[in-house]
Amino acid sequence: MEKFAKRSQIKYDKKAPKYDKTIDGQYTAKFKRKLIETITVSDNEKVLDVGCGNGTLICGISKKAKIHAHGVDISPKMIDECRARHPHINFKVSVADELPFGENEFDVVTMCCVLHHLDEPQKFFDEVKRILKPGGRLIISDPYYPPPLKQFAEWVVFPIHNAGDKQLFTHNEFRRFFDENGFTVTDTYNRGNVQTITAKMS
Repeated sequence: MEKFAKRSQIKYDKKAPKYDKTIDGQYTAKFKRKLIETITVSDNEKVLDVGCGNGTLICGISKKAKIHAHGVDISPKMIDECRARHPHINFKVSVADELPFGENEFDVVTMCCVLHHLDEPQKFFDEVKRILKPGGRLIISDPYYPPPLKQFAEWVVFPIHNAGDKQLFTHNEFRRFFDENGFTVTDTYNRGNVQTITAKMS
């Protein structure tokens, strides 16, 4: 397991039982609300949330249509919380860059406030391209802070927090992941420190 992934696992195992009341849980809540508001899903679609935490996001999405809902998270304790809270959803322990699913399996993949934790984000995009069906959708939401707040977070806040946060992305850097991996961006949302992109696999 990569360095930042291991830090994330340790930190979120500790936070799992009371995650919603932690600073992290309260901070990410607005990202999840916006993603649930933004996403469009249809009955019988297969949807995967990568870095699902305690399952709040995928549960919210599952209320919008009769989907086949799945979630993965690096934290075993978070997955325990997921299974206790949302027994109708399928959950597995997994890292983001080696997903335990077959090729062309999902209609939709989501990720919320996780991309900045990844040691090598490109490996995640490689996995998404493998497991998404042709024409499948990818929706990612991640924090945005302009310089010099970005540098302050990376150099000061992240090391103190020690929760596996690695780097933040500018709007252009965030968009480039999608463009360079052959996705067609269909919607963007940039307001405050919330940036979200919805894209379709070519």
